[in-house]
Amino acid sequence: MKRNGSFLVTLVVGLSLSSSAALAAAAPATQGHGLGFQGLGARIGFVDPEGASSTVALGVHIDGGEFVRSVHVIPLVEYWKVGVSGSDIRDFTVATDINVDFPVEGGRLIPYAGGGLGLHFIHIDLPPGALGDASDTKLGLNVQGGIKNQVMPNLGIFGEVKYSFVSDVNQLKVMGGFTYNFIY
Repeated sequence: MKRNGSFLVTLVVGLSLSSSAALAAAAPATQGHGLGFQGLGARIGFVDPEGASSTVALGVHIDGGEFVRSVHVIPLVEYWKVGVSGSDIRDFTVATDINVDFPVEGGRLIPYAGGGLGLHFIHIDLPPGALGDASDTKLGLNVQGGIKNQVMPNLGIFGEVKYSFVSDVNQLKVMGGFTYNFIY
């Protein structure tokens, strides 16, 4: 039953994200601002989950545009896996972050800060001899800060530090990546 519930939650979240992305894409962007499918990117970095060793995290994100000047919507998906005391812990996250840019006049680097909410699909494979496995879906709160640079009109790079408050699996992440922006 727990797996069916997790599947249902995943299905509902996926449909919500895809329908909101479709509606946002239909919204007109005025003077380069507005919600919509503005770009797509990838991220990689290190995650240090509570009670486990550090590991590599991978993810993809969407530039969902701005709903007011310098306030960006970033839906994302991330995944990591680490071994702890003979068992494996995996986290598949579906989240949406809101980032506020702090542009510096004449500067190429743009600092930002933000936060967001995410669903963390935690799965623990127990060691051999133990009965079953443990899976749970938990809501997490993200806070982050970083720096980004638009290196070309359609390509931006970023580096950020993020802390996710997730019950029993708090996570510190140091991530970097790129965003390919669509030029309309």
